[in-house]
Parts: sequence; structure tokens; C-alpha cells
Amino acid sequence: MRVMLITGANRGIGLECTRLFSADASWRIYASCREPQRALQLQSLARGCAADLRILALDITDSLSMQAAVGRLRDEAGRLDLLINNAGIFPKGTHQSQRLGALGAEALTQVIATNAVAPLLLTQACRELLQGGEEACVVMVSSGMGSLARAGGNAYGYRMSKAAMNMAMRVLAHDPAMDGVHSFAVHPGWVRTDMGGAAADISARESAQGLQALITNRKARDSGKFFRYDGMELEW
Repeated sequence: MRVMLITGANRGIGLECTRLFSADASWRIYASCREPQRALQLQSLARGCAADLRILALDITDSLSMQAAVGRLRDEAGRLDLLINNAGIFPKGTHQSQRLGALGAEALTQVIATNAVAPLLLTQACRELLQGGEEACVVMVSSGMGSLARAGGNAYGYRMSKAAMNMAMRVLAHDPAMDGVHSFAVHPGWVRTDMGGAAADISARESAQGLQALITNRKARDSGKFFRYDGMELEW
């Protein structure tokens, strides 16, 4: 049985990815979120899916929470075949607060720590489990807003955090310490979620279907690359 850990699995893209993968009985899925007791949709999914779906308490910004979660993975599974670093935030406040003249150190630091530093530290904590997996893969759920080639004139903190996440993935893909583990980044599209808003282009399910296809059909040569949810390779 293959083993997966997905972060931010209680809503939006994370929940839909979990729902799609949970239809496959060959997976044991550790679906993580900060407050499992409040993740009612995830609890309902776990009761009626084909996969072995286990809800895992994990706050990716809390080192003790991370240690406990990885310890449970080690004790129960002893390996990890797929890590989907999906959890992330958009800075609190309006888009105006992300424009020059309204930027603050606390908000910038928080979004970079959550969206770039925490996924890298979780990957580091899972390294031995991943190297014990079969053709293991790390997927960083990034954003087209992290592309330097596509940079716009707002959302400084979010754009910076996703660019940093992309760089972390590129380094992981070439790091000898991650030998045998593939890594790639994905842009899920502009998705109708709490973060993306009601005017976004696609539903969470459409995005998740594309991401599932990317992950399922990945090749070793895809390691270190950046893809849109529909399979198009993106410029950095």
C-alpha cells in the first residue's frame, strides 16, 4: 500500500485532492489539518472512502506539532511515497494591504514562514520516510504568482513566498541528500476557494483533477519543474 501525506486537507484544493485520491484503495492517506475535530467534511469522507484515510493533526508552523505528526507516520507507516505540501495562507487583510505603502514586517514574515519555510522543514522532517518509499515524490502546491516572469504589481508577500517555495523545490530536486526522491511544483490555477474568491476561473474539483493527473503520470524527468494544473510547464 502506498502512503501519502497531504497538508491543508480540510478544505478547498486539499480536500478535493484528498477526495479524489481516497477513491483508490491502494492508498493510505494521512490527511492533515490544524484542528481535526472541526474538519467535518474530512471526517465524513474518512468514514466512507475506499482508501485507508487517517486524519492527522498538524500545524505546519509549529515544530512540536510537526514532530508529533512525523512520529505518528513513522510509527504507523514507516515510509512515505507522496508528500503534497498544500497548506498555505494569503496575508490577512485586503489586497490593498499587500501594496507598497501598506506593507508590514509581521505580515510579510508570517506568509513567507507559512508558505515557504514550513513546507521545506516538513519535507526535511519526512526525508527518511520519503527515502524509504517507492519512487517517492514531493509536490509543492505553489502559484503562478510565484513566477518571476509573470510578476505583477501587487501581493508582495504572497508572491515572494511562492517564489521562495519554488526555489526550495528546485534545490530539493538537485540535492544529493534527497537521492531517489522527485520534487516538482504546481500552480493549481485561480480556484474558487476561500483564498481565491468567488470570481476565480475554476472549481476546486477541476484543479484537483488536474493535479491528480499530474502526480499520477509524473516521470523522473519532471523533477525540478513547475507545472500548471493542466500539465502546461510554466516559466520561472
